[in-house]
Amino acid sequence: MAIFHLTHSFVRRSNGSSSIATAAYNSGQKLEDNKGSSAYSDYTRKGGILYDEICLPAGSPQWANNRGELWRRLEAREDRSTRPQQAMLAHNFNIALPHELTLEQNIFLARDFVREQFTRKGYAVDWAIHGADPRGDSRNIHLHILVPLRKIEGESFGKKVRYDKSQLRQQTIAWRKSWAALANRHLKRYGHKAAIDERTLKAQGSKRRPSKHRGPQPKARRKTLDAIRPPQPRSPVVHTTKETSTSGGITLRAIIAHSALNRIGSGNQSFVPTIANVSRSSGGWPPAAIADWKGWGHKNPPMFFAKWPELGGGQSPLAGLNR
Repeated sequence: MAIFHLTHSFVRRSNGSSSIATAAYNSGQKLEDNKGSSAYSDYTRKGGILYDEICLPAGSPQWANNRGELWRRLEAREDRSTRPQQAMLAHNFNIALPHELTLEQNIFLARDFVREQFTRKGYAVDWAIHGADPRGDSRNIHLHILVPLRKIEGESFGKKVRYDKSQLRQQTIAWRKSWAALANRHLKRYGHKAAIDERTLKAQGSKRRPSKHRGPQPKARRKTLDAIRPPQPRSPVVHTTKETSTSGGITLRAIIAHSALNRIGSGNQSFVPTIANVSRSSGGWPPAAIADWKGWGHKNPPMFFAKWPELGGGQSPLAGLNR
């Protein structure tokens, strides 16, 4: 079933954080800071980035479309503030996406939330979707959202929007309610009965005991857990440079990988993947390949990618999944 998870924190210099490093981690890219260094902002070897995108309010300057330039300019703006060493830079969200939805459907859901809560209000937003850790639960597809505390005004960043404790609490509640309502709307739209609730179990009147987030587990502990819990299909590790185009378009291969994972995990063997945005995808799938996939590729992915190895990097995106 879909679960609710939304955490919010600030990227702040007082604890050594950097908006550039955070953006590099989220997108799996290498970004230089204002000193020309990428020592702490090189995540090109990080896998599992299924999709990344920058969304901007209407009338934004062209430089804001460049991820490195966007965050370097924000950092430079904070250098001119009254207390640059203690500056708070950005909102940082980590949100669980409904595993019942395909990757394409989750992208539409994320865009709706970003537009509704931030870009319509004048904020630039840098967001990315991460797949599950291959060592963990394969349903753990999640969304990272990074939002500057300063709106884009004209050709630069404007005045910072600040929160006291009460305001932040009320705003966080509003974000949580908005996400739950939007996710449920999308789940219903695509025919799913599952729903999420932002309230605590106590507030819902549920007697179910809350689960506990354990974080990374030592190898010995993982072996113990693997022995007692039902096996879950492994999530394919997908690298951003292979799965997204420079314009932010999603490739068919990423859609296939995540959607087939849902099919295997849910037992729905009648799944046929969506053929969407192919013409805008990285590399561009030939019409004959698209026809093959529609005709029989979804029934036998290894056969499809054996015939079209250049489209799958010589390997099916389903390689390594526990069937």
